[in-house]
Amino acid sequence: MALFSNTRIVLRHLTSRLCNDLITGTVTSPASGTLVCAETDWEKADDYFNKYVEMFCYAGTGVGTSGNPSNWVNNTHTLTFLPAATLTATDSVEMHRTFTVNEYNTYIDLAIDMVAKEALLNRVDTGVTLAADTYQYTLSTQFLYVSKIELESGTDGVYNLPNPIDPRYWRIIRASTITLEFVKQNWSPTADRNLRITGFASPSKLDTDTEACPINPAFITYQAAALLHQSRIRGTDADSEYHRGQMTLAQTMADKVRPTLRVSIGGAIPVIEA
Repeated sequence: MALFSNTRIVLRHLTSRLCNDLITGTVTSPASGTLVCAETDWEKADDYFNKYVEMFCYAGTGVGTSGNPSNWVNNTHTLTFLPAATLTATDSVEMHRTFTVNEYNTYIDLAIDMVAKEALLNRVDTGVTLAADTYQYTLSTQFLYVSKIELESGTDGVYNLPNPIDPRYWRIIRASTITLEFVKQNWSPTADRNLRITGFASPSKLDTDTEACPINPAFITYQAAALLHQSRIRGTDADSEYHRGQMTLAQTMADKVRPTLRVSIGGAIPVIEA
């Protein structure tokens, strides 16, 4: 089990709070292109949300619905948005005035990519079954490094032999298909025995809001915030200077956390080219 496990929703909300760019609420009395939300954070003057860039439903029946806020009436707590869609009571929505949900998701993924070779995860694969006189086997694409290969004992699923297979007896062939090859002169496969391959994998980008990320959220959120603010720097105007200052603060914090993500690979064999 990973030490950290935060969904993309959690990471997006943490990042947007760092950017002072989040209001969440629960929908009541929905209609086509409107919703009512009478919560403390929504107690804003008429038209307050008109310049917000997005209303997004992140949980409930209407999950994934996105709209551009166009009108806010405080005394009825009614938000109008376009394109018109009808949500459902109890749907959960988030509101952003500066960055869109797509921008948050994109830069969260980029932050993950930036430490793909540092924040490595332990990976174990037992899906390779040996065959007589067969010395090459396709290796799972998840692996970046392989540190140990063990041979199954005479009992299915039991790996209690005294030593792993000597690393001098196998090698990784880096081609279009990554292949594990045994040295024919030194070692012969035992048919129908499985291998337990242990190594390291890189963290994956997040394809859905409910997918979890095993990287320290402090790094992901600060790094994503730095990238988001950087994307708004266009010159020396006041708005650009604000984003430049916020980018510097967030990047400083991300840089402090980043060294703690690094994992020692010891003598593990690389699966891909450096």
